[in-house]
Amino acid sequence: MPLAVLTTSRKTSNRVRSFVRDLWSVLPGTERFNRGSMNSNELIARIQQSDAKMALVVTLWKGNPGTIQFISSTGSELLTVKLESAALRREVSSLKGLRIHSVYAVTVPKSISRQGRNLADFIAALFNFEATESDTPVMAESDGSNNVEIRIEDLGGGKILWTHLHAVNGEEMGPRIRVLGVRR
Repeated sequence: MPLAVLTTSRKTSNRVRSFVRDLWSVLPGTERFNRGSMNSNELIARIQQSDAKMALVVTLWKGNPGTIQFISSTGSELLTVKLESAALRREVSSLKGLRIHSVYAVTVPKSISRQGRNLADFIAALFNFEATESDTPVMAESDGSNNVEIRIEDLGGGKILWTHLHAVNGEEMGPRIRVLGVRR
């Protein structure tokens, strides 16, 4: 049973499909599928059929990822993350083809904004733990070769940086997501 299913909006681009594939590779317990011409009701039925908690739907804006919509299995919108930009794994990391097996932490700096904290808490709840406050990335204590830390930080001007860091050396794995806003 997946935690969430990942897909795109109905009309999409190759870059958005690559972004969804990258996001799937760093979010363990998720299932990725191509939506095609599936309408909203069919999407909800797909979430319910897979017994997932929710779906993450990445929408298109001028050929790039525009938003990540978190949708419940009943079809209600739980959270919408408006993106400024999204850098793909191949654009930020030399780690190729690594599939993550576990998220060991969702971390935020102690001085995080309320909006950043809300995003971190929401993502941490997806993996059934709480976001941790730390001004530096937290390394995994055991062999963390297939583990990732999700790091949420403020960029200033109300923007947020959402990154994925490798457990062993703290290297950024991608995708790197610059968030303009979070709406519940």
